[in-house]
Amino acid sequence: MVIEEIKSKFPKRKKSIKNFYESCVLRKRFIKVENSDFIIHLEKAKHDLHRAIKEFEDNCWDWTIIKAYYSIHHAANALLIKKAGFFSKDHICLIVSLKYLELITNEFYYELRGLYSRFSDFSAFEMVYSLRKVSQYNVIKWKELSRDDAKIVLEFAKRFVRFVEEVTV
Repeated sequence: MVIEEIKSKFPKRKKSIKNFYESCVLRKRFIKVENSDFIIHLEKAKHDLHRAIKEFEDNCWDWTIIKAYYSIHHAANALLIKKAGFFSKDHICLIVSLKYLELITNEFYYELRGLYSRFSDFSAFEMVYSLRKVSQYNVIKWKELSRDDAKIVLEFAKRFVRFVEEVTV
């Protein structure tokens, strides 16, 4: 499985998370928007999740991962917009901001990080982000993606979109 080759780049400690978040702010990675805009991002998240499910049913692992990843990305931005009034196109800054601003609980965050014991060194968000890059850009590695890789990402996307929907609507 390709998942086992992924190395973590996300900060782990509270101070590192704070420093990373502040760096994102300094680099202007966040864009102020109206809180009501969250609904557009949530709608897009649900659309992408629906498409990911269809790709999975068609045994198309790379596009399952890509679409599931984007459903997570749009759901994360929906949450950030609803609760903080800004969004981020920077994928890592987006996820770090959710943790730093405590928009997801420590319990939930660590549950996401430890979806499977073999992934305990990196967060589920990062796993999905890395797999999406392999799926989308690596013309050699994409063939190594498996049903299991796609299923893990898809199941995580379903749970995360449902979580965001519950806390925002």
